[in-house]
Amino acid sequence: MKNIFFLFFLSFSMNLAYSQNNFKIIPPKDWKEFQKSDIINSLNNKYILPEKTKQEIIKNNQSVQISRFGAPYKKGTYTPNIQVLLRPNATKSILDFKKSLEISLKGFSNSIEDFQITDSLKEIKIGGKDGLITKFEGYLKTNNGEKVFFRSTLIAIPNDDTFYQITLNDTNIDSCEEDFQKVINSIEIN
Repeated sequence: MKNIFFLFFLSFSMNLAYSQNNFKIIPPKDWKEFQKSDIINSLNNKYILPEKTKQEIIKNNQSVQISRFGAPYKKGTYTPNIQVLLRPNATKSILDFKKSLEISLKGFSNSIEDFQITDSLKEIKIGGKDGLITKFEGYLKTNNGEKVFFRSTLIAIPNDDTFYQITLNDTNIDSCEEDFQKVINSIEIN
């Protein structure tokens, strides 16, 4: 009986929080973790992106996957998702870090149709650390000629020679704003 209770407790607690590399996040209820192979499959079979962009995403060897979660539902073509990566950080100040992110954001305009920043990059405190947050949106083309609208909240939290990149993606059809705010509030970094 103790083993059954322990297994129940373990599976219940795994749904409540995800923790790795001193990073803790609580995904929305019923969201499922997915793998990089799911992203590659989607890139190759669903969306049209410049080949260079696809290769950069697929071969991103400098990032460490912390977690990826997808919504269990969707009304539109694009599935809302949350991705957490640990990436290299060569900057030494929050100002230099902000400049580096601004350059990276400009690069999206080459890959995302009608790309626009809807909430400019600003400093925030998250998980007890200084970080940056921005929001942007645009369209991805699918293989069947459809244009799929998506919007993203990007949070970047420098941590010495690395930074945590948290990307929360949804659409106007499948809005997850309330869930995303709860996720953001749940983030802890030790």
